[in-house]
Amino acid sequence: MYFIGAVCPTLEPKLTCSAGAAASKARLPHFGDYATLIDTEGVSMQLRRSRNLYLLLLALLLPPAVLPALAWEHEPVSVFHERRARLARDTFGDGVIVLFGYREANVAASVTTFHQNESFYYLTGWNEPGAMMLLVPKAPKPGAAPELEKEILFIPARNLFMERWNGPRLGPDDPDATARTGFASVKPTSLFQSEFLEALKSFPKVYTELTPQPESGEDYFQAEVVSKLRNMAPLANFADLRPHVERQRAVKSPGEIALMRKAIDASIEGHLAAMKSVHPGVWEYETAARMEFEFMRRGCEWPAYPPIVGSGFYSTVLHYDEDDHQMMDGDVVVMDVAGSYGGYASDITRTLPVNGRFTPRQREIYEIVLGAQNAAMAAAKPGMYMGRGKNSLQDIAFTYINTHGKDLHGKPLGQYFIHGLGHSVGLNVHDPMNYNQPLEAGMVVTMEPGIYIPEEKIGVRIEDDILITQDGNEHLSRRLPRAVEEIEKLMAGQ
Repeated sequence: MYFIGAVCPTLEPKLTCSAGAAASKARLPHFGDYATLIDTEGVSMQLRRSRNLYLLLLALLLPPAVLPALAWEHEPVSVFHERRARLARDTFGDGVIVLFGYREANVAASVTTFHQNESFYYLTGWNEPGAMMLLVPKAPKPGAAPELEKEILFIPARNLFMERWNGPRLGPDDPDATARTGFASVKPTSLFQSEFLEALKSFPKVYTELTPQPESGEDYFQAEVVSKLRNMAPLANFADLRPHVERQRAVKSPGEIALMRKAIDASIEGHLAAMKSVHPGVWEYETAARMEFEFMRRGCEWPAYPPIVGSGFYSTVLHYDEDDHQMMDGDVVVMDVAGSYGGYASDITRTLPVNGRFTPRQREIYEIVLGAQNAAMAAAKPGMYMGRGKNSLQDIAFTYINTHGKDLHGKPLGQYFIHGLGHSVGLNVHDPMNYNQPLEAGMVVTMEPGIYIPEEKIGVRIEDDILITQDGNEHLSRRLPRAVEEIEKLMAGQ
């Protein structure tokens, strides 16, 4: 999934999970004219073009596979505790730290799966609605690193009537509350204000999120939380917690990387299924549905972003997610589709010839994009930069594209590479990252050059996820073919 912002800057099982990117970007299924989706034993099934209905049909008609049970995974609770302890050190132990989790109303939970506020999940591992977190440091000692005195998770009291609708929930008085949450103290939300005001007697400074995460859709939620806290503590000094959390989130832990590997592997299966099923006459939404089905049956909880499947002219439209055109012979199709596992996103794009064979011109453009991606990936290592400037991977990719090939008017192709080379991936498909800072080991980023020529109805994007290592990078999505010959062979069923 392309990221425009990069152009401009100078495990353990659990039945709860994380993360909120897809919630804010999700859209309702598209309904249009009737279309024949599946013809089984001569019986045409005329259905409205709904990706959800198509997913259901796939689930009913395709044979079952040996797959993991649909259960959330997250890192051990000790990992979340260490993140909170580091946050106390990063904020110098001079104030209390407060974060609110989402309520069901914040994510329209009646019509979509509940997704937790990403920063809240990152620090707590808690994915049930209505929770709050309060961290209180110990009194400072000269020369000593700041430590936490109190870590309190506030959760709603159990409502047995609502549990008949929504299933069992952990309550603050449950005997396993501390073990399940990893917090030494778990209290009802009704006690938050008194505990908060008591902590402010020793630390009149409050760290909380004063700014919304970009692309999260949480602007109203963030403003509402700050307003509540200011009303409770009008004399307190407030400081923004977001930069401290985002610095942590930029470099992934081993557990985060393990979850992302699972998201990537499942998403690769979706792309492989698409490569075997794309042909003239197929609808874009059918391919999107098949891909979603494949990665969700392998444990992904939701798409990491709305699937982008654009053919013909729409291969040149970067965030085309209507997916409502029929693929035509002679066109290419861009498939930017991937899932999230354990709340952690993946982001993969491939471009295919609809009829299984690239034309000479399509192949020329494709191999220029592939060459640019290879050049950038070969240079990706700690100390390099994603954006423009010295040691910039963006400039490496742009220079390659701009010095290989011409458009129909004899002009260089650099003008058709109109977005950033890549972005950070994590709990959000566009995870927080400072693009003015060099890459570090442990970062997971995309490499996604593209050329989009509307005049020729040719759009090509190739996107892969890489892990920055101590001396270079690891190509996490390398199992999915990129070379022209490999793609054409796979599409031919060989």
